[in-house]
Amino acid sequence: MSSKLGVQNIAHTNGTNAMTISSGGATTFTSDPFNSVIETWNYDTTSTSHNNGDVLDEDWNRKTDILTANKNGGMSVSSGIFSFPSTGVWRIELDLHFTSSTTSAFLGGYAQITTDNSNYTNQQARYQSASAGSRYGSVVLTHVLNITDITNQKIRWVAGGAASFTINGGNATSSINATVARFIKLCPSV
Repeated sequence: MSSKLGVQNIAHTNGTNAMTISSGGATTFTSDPFNSVIETWNYDTTSTSHNNGDVLDEDWNRKTDILTANKNGGMSVSSGIFSFPSTGVWRIELDLHFTSSTTSAFLGGYAQITTDNSNYTNQQARYQSASAGSRYGSVVLTHVLNITDITNQKIRWVAGGAASFTINGGNATSSINATVARFIKLCPSV
């Protein structure tokens, strides 16, 4: 046995409307039920040389051009440390592009997390080897975090390499993406 409930609006008992349903079945919420955030940030506006252990703390700029999805922005960055605007489950991705003119056993980077706004621990690393001559490379670091304390839980990225190398920056108003960080809030904290 099946039953059907036919309504156009769903509201709180105080009369505050929460959701409407069109005749075609599409739902519209009066506010975002997941507090979703989608942001993309470019690293620097030039290419910068880094050594092993250097925090990626050059200029980060929010990318806003050519169909780049941005919704409910609110991420902030200071000295390469990203702070979250709200608690929740966050998917974070760094697309790291670099060049090297020397042979190196490994080049890339790693994500560091703090839970006390002070001490950072390595959470993830990605590397490539580089042969002699000018070589281009890229690695992608993806992580899902359950942020429950926006004051103390933060993320930053650090260069990792057996030799110095150049991290290729981007430009907030350019259609060309070099090194970018992406933040997507998936749902409330779990």
